[in-house]
Amino acid sequence: MKKPYSGIIWNPIELFSHQELTSEMIPELLVHQLNRAKIGSPFYRKKLVDLKIPDKRTILDLYATLPFTDKSELLADQQQFPPFGSNLPVRESKIQRINRTSGTTSEPLLLILTSKDVMNTYECGARCFYASGLRRHHTVIHCMNYCMWAGGYTDHGSLEHLGAAVIPFGVGNSRLLIETILRIRPQALHATPSYLTKLQEVLNQDFGLAPIELGLQLGLFGGEAGIQDSNFRRQIEKIWGFKAMNANYGSAEVLSMFGAECHERAGLHFMGQGVLYPTLIDMTSAKDIPITSGAVGELVLTNLVKQAQPLIRYRTHDLIEILSTDRCLCGRGSFRFKVIGRNDDMIIIKGINVFPTGIQKIINENLDYLNGQYVILINKIDPIDRFVVRAEVRPEMSEPRDFRSKLQSAFVAHLAVRPEIELIAEGTLPRTENKTKRLQRIL
Repeated sequence: MKKPYSGIIWNPIELFSHQELTSEMIPELLVHQLNRAKIGSPFYRKKLVDLKIPDKRTILDLYATLPFTDKSELLADQQQFPPFGSNLPVRESKIQRINRTSGTTSEPLLLILTSKDVMNTYECGARCFYASGLRRHHTVIHCMNYCMWAGGYTDHGSLEHLGAAVIPFGVGNSRLLIETILRIRPQALHATPSYLTKLQEVLNQDFGLAPIELGLQLGLFGGEAGIQDSNFRRQIEKIWGFKAMNANYGSAEVLSMFGAECHERAGLHFMGQGVLYPTLIDMTSAKDIPITSGAVGELVLTNLVKQAQPLIRYRTHDLIEILSTDRCLCGRGSFRFKVIGRNDDMIIIKGINVFPTGIQKIINENLDYLNGQYVILINKIDPIDRFVVRAEVRPEMSEPRDFRSKLQSAFVAHLAVRPEIELIAEGTLPRTENKTKRLQRIL
């Protein structure tokens, strides 16, 4: 079992800046991976057929001209060459694990890993969890879906790689989960943020307990947006009594975990050093953007050392903002960022681009009356001429004067759109143990 580099840093590579790694380590790894993909992967042999791969001195000049890889291509490839597709530069006997994507935004994609891929995944996951405060002396109850989802068994492996004791609970039986927490008394919980609402409901109805009575000290969250919103985080910490950390950002197709915040909570640290090469592109022109403080663009990733299904210039469709490239007070040199939203989740309402995360932010600014549960209802097909925000209210609260109009005014001020507001009783919307789907095309 690996030992941490220091009390704060898991791996010394975290001390290097993005610029240092780009100039010193990444070019050689990139050349090796491109050669390997072009020779061993029929998928990339076709995409890179006219590419003459340069040496490490000039590879970065060429990199921005390489073709993108998109999830739709990978899905089509797996349909044409089942079950794993043609992006397979290793013998099938080398495959150690088969995961799949969650299927939240498209058909599930099968993901394969060799033993080396698995260990690199564990290593980056351990960096993330360590940065967010998990330590060897902790016991953590792991509440992610084990049904082939990378967040289940693979993130479990990252927790064990760090050295923590793991309760491999999964999802599907919230009552037993609470009984297990009360019996074992783990210090930490790893889950999606929305699962807390389901747990709180079961705690109140079946146990007569408040969440704070579970005695949890650390909440590690990932798998969906929400925890980076300061209002939502404060509410969670008040109700549950633990420190809530944005500990698990990733893209299953590329790497299960490569972003987490440290105790400074000043954005997600990029944690894929030596394993991923991150770049930004403009959402409209698809041209590369330098990674500098304040830059906003779509995150594009290349696997530098992955053996099975390596991805080159993979479009994550996540729009991010670079918060800082300066060294953090925690000592890490990586850039810090926040996720604005997925550009394939973006909706256009009367010519205005709207991200669901922007709607979530306004909901979370009104948690004195709303309970944080909501859905967004729009037309089944574009153009969108109806936009409804349906939100649950706290049962003990009477509706503040002019609340609906004030909430609409907040949407106009921040997003330049005016939704219909529907306020509904607490408990009306279904609770889920997996990712919550907020955007629904049903009108």
